[in-house]
Amino acid sequence: MVKPAPPEDLLSYEQVREMVWRAIEYGKPKAGSLEAKIRPGSWVVIKPNYVFLRPQGGYRTGDVTDLRVTRAVLEYVARKAKAGRITIAEGGSYRTMTDTAKDNVVTQNGRHVNAYLFDWGPDEFPGTGGSIGDMLKEFGGQFPRTRFDYADLSYDAVRDASGKLQRIEVPRTKRGVGAFGERPDYYVTNTITKCDFLISVPVMKVHEQCGVTACFKNYVGTAPREAYANPGQFHNANLHRDHSLDGRIDSFIVDLAAFHPPDYNVIDGLRGLQYTEHNNRRPDQTVQTNVILAGEDTVANDAVVAKLIGFNPWDIEFLHMASQRDLGQMDLGKIDVIGDDPGKYERRWIKPRMWWGRCNREWRVSRDPNAPASGWERVTVPTDTLRFAKYAAGADPKGTFAAAARVQASGNQKGYLWVGVRGRVTVTLNGETVMEDENVTRYRVGQFQKPVELKPGENRLVFQVQSAAGEPMLSALLVNQRNDGDSLEGIRWMA
Repeated sequence: MVKPAPPEDLLSYEQVREMVWRAIEYGKPKAGSLEAKIRPGSWVVIKPNYVFLRPQGGYRTGDVTDLRVTRAVLEYVARKAKAGRITIAEGGSYRTMTDTAKDNVVTQNGRHVNAYLFDWGPDEFPGTGGSIGDMLKEFGGQFPRTRFDYADLSYDAVRDASGKLQRIEVPRTKRGVGAFGERPDYYVTNTITKCDFLISVPVMKVHEQCGVTACFKNYVGTAPREAYANPGQFHNANLHRDHSLDGRIDSFIVDLAAFHPPDYNVIDGLRGLQYTEHNNRRPDQTVQTNVILAGEDTVANDAVVAKLIGFNPWDIEFLHMASQRDLGQMDLGKIDVIGDDPGKYERRWIKPRMWWGRCNREWRVSRDPNAPASGWERVTVPTDTLRFAKYAAGADPKGTFAAAARVQASGNQKGYLWVGVRGRVTVTLNGETVMEDENVTRYRVGQFQKPVELKPGENRLVFQVQSAAGEPMLSALLVNQRNDGDSLEGIRWMA
């Protein structure tokens, strides 16, 4: 860098711009460069994350994309590409000026503002004060042949010929992979679906439900709040209600990305939030790392982010879903990282209190625990929970069910077995009983936790579940010795 600085320094815009541009040059797409991939005359959309504005309660430094990073990406595209139009697009939890609703209105100096008009001032993002509108006008003056504008995605929903909000089904891949969410059709926005080139510019931080928020989670801001918000609120409540899968949001962020996957990604790792994705008012929530990542492979980018902030990428459910959609590579061993060694910046950020990793999905199931195991039905479940009634149709719901799974370990590994169950459960590991418990409250993942040790090679877990009240259910997760919800490193589940 022109002026190297330690991670704890508050960087100038010139330093951040150099980091962003160098990351873009390191993260060359298949076309050879970002500017080569953008065709002359294209409509380029830059999608940062400005979910809240000061002084909204959810906002704090590290909650949104650093304005210096947004500006650096905008400047790179304006100077080096031959785009015909460059749009900054975001849909946040604040009303625009023409919206007559009185809730979630942000005012500044007595004036109603949105992300386009909000003035960030000179201090939080040094060298990049003012508003997004000011920035776009500045570049419009420097590059008069290019159109610069802003799109408020909260009010940009696709409508049919009559003007009615229109749902569109998730497009299928060439291999036939469609929607993952509970409902397969979504309200989407004109800007995201119609632009020629999309650059995702998220902030790197922790998320309560999906673990990590970066490129894929940035797509929640592409869902129009005019379609998904309830009266008196202005967040995508009905997006969560309609499309979450088993209570997790991973499904719909991958579905939303399917309508226009990122053509490129630049990740703001300057400052982010631990514990949770928005302000929790703890003095140590903001984490400063001063890292920028960039690249074409969205899955790989988010996998590296997960590793940098202390998660096991294998536990990030949306990475598995995105891989099924052929959106990229999640195996860190197959990802080339150019530039600084990312290991220098790995840090164990504090995870959400209710975080857990990816439970087993590969089972052998029987309605008769005494039947030969070779005849048990092989089942792959789409979520953390095995619902016996679904896979053992016709069985007495008050009876005893059995399920088995194999775990491959590279050596002797100590950790914790997390079990969620509705009913009574007995668990054996390699023939030895390691758990006998009964759930007398509500079902939840990881309700029972016991220390276990795996042997090198194949290990066999067998679960017997006696229904007590309601549908019998089961989940199983092998967690590291820190017992923080992350899976044991290197293990693989098999039926």
